[in-house]
Amino acid sequence: MRAPGWFGDAAGTWYRRLPDALTLLLTGWLLWPQRVAGYGLGHDMVFTPNQPLNGGSVGLGSTPPRAVPLDALVALTGKVVGGAITGRIALLVPLLLAGWGAVRLLDSLRAPPFSPPARLLAAGAAVWNPFVVERLALGQWALLWCYGALPWLVRAARRRDWLAAGLALAAAAITPTGAVIGAITLLVAGCGRAGWWRPVGLAVLAQLPWLVPALTSTASATSDPRAVAAFAARAERPGGAVLSLLGLGGVWNADVTPASRAGTLGFLTTAAVLIGLILGARAVPRRLLALGGAGLLLAALATVPGGAGLVRWAVRAVPGAGLLRDGQKWLLPAVLVAVLAAAAALDRLRWRPVLVGVAAVALPLLLLPDGPVTLRTPLQPVHYPAGWAAAARLVRGSQQAVLVLPFASYRSFDWAPGRTVLDPAPRLLDAPVLTDDRLVVGQQVLGGEDPAVPAYLAKPNDLAAQGIGWVLVEGGTPGPIPTELSRLSPRLDTPAVQLYQVPGPVTGVSSGSARKILIVGVDMLVAAATLLALAWKSGQRLRPLLHSPVTSAGSPD
Repeated sequence: MRAPGWFGDAAGTWYRRLPDALTLLLTGWLLWPQRVAGYGLGHDMVFTPNQPLNGGSVGLGSTPPRAVPLDALVALTGKVVGGAITGRIALLVPLLLAGWGAVRLLDSLRAPPFSPPARLLAAGAAVWNPFVVERLALGQWALLWCYGALPWLVRAARRRDWLAAGLALAAAAITPTGAVIGAITLLVAGCGRAGWWRPVGLAVLAQLPWLVPALTSTASATSDPRAVAAFAARAERPGGAVLSLLGLGGVWNADVTPASRAGTLGFLTTAAVLIGLILGARAVPRRLLALGGAGLLLAALATVPGGAGLVRWAVRAVPGAGLLRDGQKWLLPAVLVAVLAAAAALDRLRWRPVLVGVAAVALPLLLLPDGPVTLRTPLQPVHYPAGWAAAARLVRGSQQAVLVLPFASYRSFDWAPGRTVLDPAPRLLDAPVLTDDRLVVGQQVLGGEDPAVPAYLAKPNDLAAQGIGWVLVEGGTPGPIPTELSRLSPRLDTPAVQLYQVPGPVTGVSSGSARKILIVGVDMLVAAATLLALAWKSGQRLRPLLHSPVTSAGSPD
């Protein structure tokens, strides 16, 4: 039976704090490469010394609003603490939220509380699992904010604490995918006979920062259907993609997959998840269990017969369905379900609690021993060459677009070795930036959505008519240069970057005043609602302290 005194004696506080300490320890271990100075730059992760807050940050550019309101939040935070600290906060907070939130959601599922070993496993497995490691290695830290917010969102929705639910949803909604997953979670967990308008209202409000720019953009609302196969969940080992998804892995990019996923440990992880679900699923709320199952089905849809055709049709014909291309990210709710079920299953073991507790701490590490090794290179900070800052000063505040060459979406810089990185120019230059939004996967070039890209490729030397006043050439990275540079006026020449100015009159890029007012107004509305909710929630926490009676030593009884 469970050892008495786990939570009732003087040591109870220590037992309760151990999962929080374990979360902090494992988070620090995974993010250990971030201990040195520099800026995060790896795959889709781009942090710069001074990311500008401009129209592109809120979705006023010609590209789809994939990083809205993310870029605006990063830019604002960077103005307060700098780009280097912002990058570390961005990676640290979601992992801490995931571990601490999983334990608190577990605690809320029943009384008496789960055993300390179960709580330790919830904390450790929430932070140290293939989904988290693969997404970190891919640089998609913003998606992990949704993952970290999800247990808090479910907990608040089950309590009908709509202020807390709104704040958790705001944290999840810093990207469109996170906003959608968070909203669906809130509706599933929060809607009931007691009322539906609050969760529905919050869910709609969370979509506005990215949905309004998407609806008013000139970018294509549909995507290249060939991307479905390119970004579908991948089989990391024999048995198919579904088996890898059940092991909480299966990301499309083999370069970011831990080597252990291909062998015995990958199979053992899948077995551990299945055993946990069989023995512990009854402790998981039915609605959350259903949501996790739906997420698993959606993640696997493009890998099963008939499913790929359905997703291709949706991506080609349904506006916004391009969010479905990367199937594995929809596994996110299922990861939370697997963590909770595993903890509940371990709670059933009542033999030698200390040994079970040690096993709970060790199990995630044993199943995924190469997590830190996988993250060593993509999380290693870099230093931007001095030429980047000089180029940024020259184009600052320009209304004329900056064309970035070589014309390719990803880079391989010698000063950021061992990794392929998203072009950092849009997050360094305070001006409209034109980069290639087409994606190259293997030998296949997938079509983009920005209408400015085919216009440039059709007339690569007629720049002024397209509103392009500057050309930035990045050194040390391969790719095509369609524009004849000898026709341009050199303004900066360094080994890292060369900057040219387009001669003659150039028409500035404009987003239209009505669109600006609409998008900025919506952003201010959502920001004000979030800040008010945060202030009200903080006031609720402080009110008991402010109104507690104070008794002096000499006062009468």
